[in-house]
Amino acid sequence: MKSLRTAVALAAVAALAATMPLSAQDPEFKPSELYDRCVKSAVFIVAPEKGGISMGSGSLIDVEKRYVLTNYHVVDDHQMVYVQFPVRNKDGSLMTDKKKYIERIPAGQALKGKILHVDKTRDLAILQLDRLPPDTPAIPLAKKSVRTGEPVINIGNPGAVDWTFSTTQGTVRGVGIADMVVGGGAEVLRIKAKMVTVTNPINPGDSGGPLIDRRGYQVGVSESGRSGVQNVNNCVDITEVRAFLNEKKLTIKELSDEKDEPKTKDKFGPHSDRAQPKLDTPAVPGPGKKDPPAGTPGAGSPQPAAPAAPAPSDADEKAAAQLLSQAKLFKDGDDKDYFASKLKNVIAKYPNTEAAKEAKKLLAAMK
Repeated sequence: MKSLRTAVALAAVAALAATMPLSAQDPEFKPSELYDRCVKSAVFIVAPEKGGISMGSGSLIDVEKRYVLTNYHVVDDHQMVYVQFPVRNKDGSLMTDKKKYIERIPAGQALKGKILHVDKTRDLAILQLDRLPPDTPAIPLAKKSVRTGEPVINIGNPGAVDWTFSTTQGTVRGVGIADMVVGGGAEVLRIKAKMVTVTNPINPGDSGGPLIDRRGYQVGVSESGRSGVQNVNNCVDITEVRAFLNEKKLTIKELSDEKDEPKTKDKFGPHSDRAQPKLDTPAVPGPGKKDPPAGTPGAGSPQPAAPAAPAPSDADEKAAAQLLSQAKLFKDGDDKDYFASKLKNVIAKYPNTEAAKEAKKLLAAMK
């Protein structure tokens, strides 16, 4: 009887935990505090359309260069869109009335965002704003994919909600490579990229907004929902964002992310030229001068070879191998340019690894 009561009690606890909000199950995850900190970096995007407007979301990822990250399908083929950060009322509260934000556009109070680069395959776009409101912070980007099971929030501007900068919370269902078609009619988009599947609802208008982990780091870009299923929605993984920035040669100011990368003893890093020891190079006879006689110290000594490139760490080898295995998923696909870009990404990130050598061979075989 005692064991039965224990089993019933445990079942009750499990049932209660399943219905409790994530913040109650995980005391370190505080969605309201995350929202207050990160909403300052979120944006409401409006694009003019024939007969109306389309709306979406985004995030500021660099203050100095005024870069905003969003989805390609939010900006489509526009050259310019209107962008707004959260506006505060006189009492300090957040203005959330969507109609008021839209009214600010013809009044000249919205910022203008120029579309710098787009990537249809990843469904990503980078905008550059003409200016920023004072003291607007950028959201830091995580350096690696979020883990399955991690709690996350997203911030967006769904059309079905009358208020801007709304938020939901959920859990990461999984992370992996997706090859899918979204949209319909003339607006079909084929996406082949690493995606984060979450339980957070993602609705039209949320697209382009940040997916945020418990630390306040952006780990994904809200992309699309799945019709006909429950709590299965997609966000573009942060590693695809970083690959996109790298391919377009766009650099951003990085904030400290000690949990993503192990500390190194050398303050310049293991691959920095400044971290390498200096070599004493013997004097070489100048033009017109004879070599010193045999037996003279230094005579006939071979010149030192250039210092070899530092050997990649085990972590680099492992990361490169994983990146290469992801690239190989597209080896037999119909988009060879996309496969080649994945291989080049391996070589650029981990040039001295075995995976990079194999990637070079695969690239050579494509020519």
